[in-house]
Amino acid sequence: MDVDSAASARLDWTVLLGVAAVVIGWFFLSSLTTDLGALQLQFYFYNVLTLMHAPARITIGPYGDGATLDAWLFGTVCVIALLAALAPVVSRRKVAWLGCLAPLALMALTGIILYHVLSQDLIDNNGMLGDTGLRLSRFANELANRVSGVITRRVHVGLGGYLSMAASAYLAYRGLRGYQQAS
Repeated sequence: MDVDSAASARLDWTVLLGVAAVVIGWFFLSSLTTDLGALQLQFYFYNVLTLMHAPARITIGPYGDGATLDAWLFGTVCVIALLAALAPVVSRRKVAWLGCLAPLALMALTGIILYHVLSQDLIDNNGMLGDTGLRLSRFANELANRVSGVITRRVHVGLGGYLSMAASAYLAYRGLRGYQQAS
């Protein structure tokens, strides 16, 4: 077996196409859109860390106060997950196919964390403020929950979210199939 046939034997265009679709979905198309009438706020997947740090940014956008650093940090994590998905293209080892699971795992973990962060009470009362403090914190949390209910109806998954989820699911499927079929 010569070098050219060895390279083409491991080159899987479907994996490359899946990774390219995830790249487009994560970095070039918006994953979330907050529709505030005339104003639409676009969030790319790499902005998710900003939303985890400050959930209120869903209404003001991913700008300022460390948002750029968050985007660079989480963008680096995204690139690492994409490089892991390319493992079967550069390695013949069976375990390399499991790298294709990285984008879907990152999206699932991010979704779980984001859901947890966004569903927390605005004001946590640990009992230090007494009965009056407890009532005030309950009132504030009820008000915040009503406002977040209105905002939630204004937040939509963007084309990037759908594309990257579909491509990540395909990569995970392809990775599991490749792992099963590898010798």
